[in-house]
Amino acid sequence: MSKSPGYSERLLTAQETAGRLGVKRKTLYNWASTWEVERRGPEPLRMGGRALRYRESDVSQYIKNMPRAA
Repeated sequence: MSKSPGYSERLLTAQETAGRLGVKRKTLYNWASTWEVERRGPEPLRMGGRALRYRESDVSQYIKNMPRAA
């Protein structure tokens, strides 16, 4: 979780991320399976097997850049 000494960032679970983005958890797993090619959603971090985590800053940035409804 640390990028450099003294720096750590909260990692969100798939459930927390789905809630913040307003999508189903299954949608995150679908996005993660094609992320290297399609770059949909915030960058997923694989934590052994199917467990996904997302950097809180990546999720916030993704939300900030989402198109707004008119």
